[in-house]
Amino acid sequence: MTQTINNVKDVGSVIAKAAADELADQLKFLKSIDKEPASSFDQVNGYNVGDTININKPARFLPGSTADVTSTIQEVVEEKAALALDTRKVVAVNLTSAEIQNTLKLKDWMKRVLLPAAGSIAQSVESSFLTTAKNQCEHIVGTPGSTTFDTDLSLSARQKLKQALAPDDGEFYALLNSSAMRSAVNARKGLFQSSSAIAEQYREGYIGTADGFRYLENNLVPTHTNGADVAFAVEADQVTIANGMSTLGVDGVTSGATIKAGTKFTIASCYDVHPITKAALPHLKIFTVTADVTETASNKVTLAISPAIYYTTTDPRQNVSTAPVDEDTCTVLTGSASTTYNHNLYYHKSAFRFVSVPLMKPDGAHMVAQETSQGVTMRVWMDSNILTDKMILRLDFLGGFKAVRPEWACVATS
Repeated sequence: MTQTINNVKDVGSVIAKAAADELADQLKFLKSIDKEPASSFDQVNGYNVGDTININKPARFLPGSTADVTSTIQEVVEEKAALALDTRKVVAVNLTSAEIQNTLKLKDWMKRVLLPAAGSIAQSVESSFLTTAKNQCEHIVGTPGSTTFDTDLSLSARQKLKQALAPDDGEFYALLNSSAMRSAVNARKGLFQSSSAIAEQYREGYIGTADGFRYLENNLVPTHTNGADVAFAVEADQVTIANGMSTLGVDGVTSGATIKAGTKFTIASCYDVHPITKAALPHLKIFTVTADVTETASNKVTLAISPAIYYTTTDPRQNVSTAPVDEDTCTVLTGSASTTYNHNLYYHKSAFRFVSVPLMKPDGAHMVAQETSQGVTMRVWMDSNILTDKMILRLDFLGGFKAVRPEWACVATS
C-alpha cells in the first residue's frame, strides 16, 4: 500500500497550533498573571495604536469630613502603566528539502525540531519577564543568603501585599525555585491542603496551597547581583526634593561603582503609609532602582526609582509619611555588594500583565501559519533559499510585560 505523507505546507495551521500549545504549556509564571488581550493593539478609529498602550489605574481621592466642599474639591488624577511590545523571541533553523521530503516525516519533524524550538522560546520569554518582574515589584522579605522558607516568611510577604490592599480573592501566588520549594514543603509537611485537593497538587508546576498562597515551582526564578556599592545617602543638591519625584540624588557612592537595577532600599525618614487613611505604618517605604547607574564624578549619582515619592498630605497619591531629607541614610535591602542572590516571587495575579500579539504573515511563503493558545501567539514561517536548497524555518513570538500594580508583588531573597 502506498503511503501518503502530507506536505508541510498543507498542515501549517497544525504545526503552528502545536508550537503555540507547547509555548503556552511551558509558561508557568505567565499562566498565573493577568493577560492583556491582543485586540488592545488593534487599530482604533482607523489608526494604529503603535507598540505601546497605557493601562489606567483608578484615580485616588481623599474623603473630607465637612458638608462644605468648597476648599476640598479634588482633581481627577489617573495613573498609567505603559505596556510595550518590546519582547521579541525568534528561533531559526536550517533544513534541506531532502531532509524534509525523505528523512523527517511530519510527526518526527514536529517532535525533533518544532517542539524543542518552541520550548526554548518559552524559557527565554519566561526568564525575561521574570527578570522584569523582579526589577519592578515593590516589596522585599527574607534575609539575603538565607535558605529558610518557613511559614513566617510567607506570611510576612502576604502582610506586605495585604497592606497594599491587594484583593482578597484567592489569587495570591508564591513562585519558588527548587531549593526554596524544598525548604517550604519541608516546613509544612502535610499542611498544604485538604485531602480532597491532593490530586491537584501533582499538576505540573503546581505544588499546593498554604499560607494564603498557591505555590508554583519554577527554576527560571531570577537572580539579582548587587553593584559594587550598597552604601549611599540622599543628596538634595543632586536632585531637588519635590513631591512626585521619580529620581533621587544620592552621594557617598564609591568612585566608578555601579548601583544595579532591581536594588531595593529604604530612606531613613520615609515611612510607608496606609493607601487610604494615609496613617504612617511602622516600617520604612521600600524603593527600587529601575535602571543601572554608574558613578562618574564627585561620588554622586541620580537614581531612577519606583515608586515615585509622594509626600504632600493633600495629594491622594501620598505614599510616604514625610519628604526625604538631605543626607538621609539609604539602606540597601538586597544584600552585600557584588553578591548574587535568588529572588523568588510572591504576588497577586493582577500585579503583572502580559500580552502576546500576532505578527504579519508574508504572502507567497512556502508555509506560514499563526495560532494562539491560552492567550499566547506563535508564528511558524518556512521558506526556501534557491541558492543552497535550504528550507529556513523560523518561530516568532512578540509580546510585552509590565508590573501594573508593583505594590502587589514582593521578592523573597535567598
